Amino acid sequence: MRSTTKAQALEQFRYNWKVSTMGTQWATDSIAKAEAWSCFTDELCKEGYITMKKYESWSNPF
Repeated sequence: MRSTTKAQALEQFRYNWKVSTMGTQWATDSIAKAEAWSCFTDELCKEGYITMKKYESWSNPF
């Protein structure tokens, strides 16, 4: 399986966040966004899209 880069993951996350929070109170909630990023990268790691090293070293951009 091809590994995902942080730029690719961030692009996908931003799209997912925008679509899933459109018109809700969550759209501007920075704490919820940071937590969602953590959950998103956790799933990427569990599914094998990123390595444990990437999971542990990527900082939260939110």
